[in-house]
Amino acid sequence: MGFDWRDLELFIAAADSGSIARAAERCHIVPSAASKRLSDLEAAFGTALLERHNRGVRPTAAGLALLVRSRGLLEEAGRVEREIASYGAGLSGHVRLFANISSIVEFLPPVLASFDRQWPGIRVDLEEHVSARIAQAVTEGVADLGVVSELLRHDGLELTLCRSDELVLLAPPGHPLTRQTRLRFAAALDYPMVGLKAGSTLHGRLLLAAGDIGRDLPLRIQVGSFDAVCAMVSAGLGVGVVPRAAISPYLVPLGLAALTLDEPWATHHLYLCRKAGASLSPAAERLFGHLAASGESA
Repeated sequence: MGFDWRDLELFIAAADSGSIARAAERCHIVPSAASKRLSDLEAAFGTALLERHNRGVRPTAAGLALLVRSRGLLEEAGRVEREIASYGAGLSGHVRLFANISSIVEFLPPVLASFDRQWPGIRVDLEEHVSARIAQAVTEGVADLGVVSELLRHDGLELTLCRSDELVLLAPPGHPLTRQTRLRFAAALDYPMVGLKAGSTLHGRLLLAAGDIGRDLPLRIQVGSFDAVCAMVSAGLGVGVVPRAAISPYLVPLGLAALTLDEPWATHHLYLCRKAGASLSPAAERLFGHLAASGESA
């Protein structure tokens, strides 16, 4: 068609005001140019749209039909323009975030809630996975961002430290190990243990730590979450090694003891990860910055 959105805006202004001169003023063009554009619009449709008279103009029957349609078209065009522009500004969009259980339990809920309040147009889809799977997903582009524990390999990833915590030994009330507040990991290996499922970073770390001192890891029960570890330990089914921040809400209610591990590997780090050398969408860039800033202020 031989017209554009500005022609429709001018036509609506003329129909609403009843005057080509006032329509020209509203659309910031000179009256002669406005009259020419309206004549060209009528030529494009092959019919008169405005009836011209001494006091101004009024829509014809065809003009009234176009007036109704034009308002809807311009409103929809405005919505499209705002939506697409908001993507460029990072105000809207969709971000796929993969995170391990530690980060979900320790800090992500309030941080994601504050992000949602600040950027309500950005939808964050969160999935829980073990760190190795998260690293693979971010490298392959399945996830935009990830939160992981220490990785043995992180080829193709950029890591940013966002949280640090300590691993502690969790023991039930009256357990022989609770006679001390600080101990070596070897002492815990003399008792049945409760731990996370195989494949988690923490499970792998404990296997290595036991192997380094020539011991097996005496896992009696393997579960999928830290609250389940707490429940099993509270029932007297073993002791467990867990991040302090992840289990702190359960210590007093369950009467559990969190004992300091005197080991160099007992510092627990969480990292933001993104694909190395790849640009993020504006929405993902804003989420990355929000997560990183929350770590700096923690």
